[in-house]
Amino acid sequence: MILKNKQTTLIVTIGAFYAFLIFGFADNLKGPILPVLLDEFSLSYAQGSNILLMLYLGFMLSILGSGFLAGKYGNRSILLLAGLIISATVTGMSMVQDQLLLYPLYLLVGIALGGIEIGANGAITDIYHENSGKFLNLLAVFHGAGSMAAPWIVGIILGKGMPWQTVYRGSIIPIILFPLLFLFLKMITKGEKIIQPKIDTSNKNLFRDINILLLAILIFLYVASEISFSSWLVDYLYKARSFSIKSASIMLTVFWGLVMVGRLIASFVVDRIGYMKSLIISISLAIISFSGGILPGKMFTYLLPLTGLFFALIFPTVTALAAGLFPDNKSKVFSFLFFFAGLGGLAGPWVVGYSANWFGIVVGFPVLILFMTGTLVVLFILKARLPRRQVE
Repeated sequence: MILKNKQTTLIVTIGAFYAFLIFGFADNLKGPILPVLLDEFSLSYAQGSNILLMLYLGFMLSILGSGFLAGKYGNRSILLLAGLIISATVTGMSMVQDQLLLYPLYLLVGIALGGIEIGANGAITDIYHENSGKFLNLLAVFHGAGSMAAPWIVGIILGKGMPWQTVYRGSIIPIILFPLLFLFLKMITKGEKIIQPKIDTSNKNLFRDINILLLAILIFLYVASEISFSSWLVDYLYKARSFSIKSASIMLTVFWGLVMVGRLIASFVVDRIGYMKSLIISISLAIISFSGGILPGKMFTYLLPLTGLFFALIFPTVTALAAGLFPDNKSKVFSFLFFFAGLGGLAGPWVVGYSANWFGIVVGFPVLILFMTGTLVVLFILKARLPRRQVE
């Protein structure tokens, strides 16, 4: 069977979108399951933070390796490898009974997610050179869909009194379909030459560029905000606002649902109104909604999920901005930025968790507003540095 270029492009696009669906689902099981793990294994907030730290340590290590391997073997191979790892890890999660096994398993989840991050973003930007902001936001829509499904499913399963491992048992088959898709693609395109984008190796001082460093700080602060929010929202609502686990999980589902809707909307508007303007408006509104949501009174709490609508476009739009600023070094730049994204995912929940351990979740959870404010400050600095044509 010989595929035409358009058919291969379609399959790779579908595969990348499905990979991000699995990414969002696997990554966001941790938030609603975390309170159960803390209770079942008698873990402190500090120990819970250390488990989350393993996931993002794995993500960071994977980003470093995946960027190199993607340049050598291609993004499809990275996605296939990531799919095999996540399939094996979810199978392990479905059987785990010992808290010590959580650490290596979460590390492997992070390794798989890092491969998906590099492989899917790289595949999409290789295919869609024009309107990359549109297609990266569409890619992120599937992350939002998976992220929305995770707490909803966990809430139903835990609400019925079933063990948390049931969530992983039920997800084995859908997750295995992900590597099978890329294995199928590899088999039917065997011998086909995959043209890798040309890489500019002349700029040895690429990572000394102030704009890249600012983008790295920006993505670090934003991801610290998003992952802290999704990791600790359920516990905050459960412990501080007297929500049930099921109701708190529904709130997280609504958050990710609004992320998905926001990214769908963003795919039609970011290229029109400009990347930088979109980013500044979004993070400003996110700060307002989050600040309102942590005000005393349960009524204000319902503003918290609205933060997802404003978070929605930030990560994919920053990625598109970076691809536009450094088109000949996308693989290197993506690896660098996604490493800092992993660092943010590691540091954010850890800071919030330890703050909750010392002062209680009522004080610990609102700490993430510092990351959000920092994101806005860096955006203004970057906007002032870039020529007008590069931020539109």
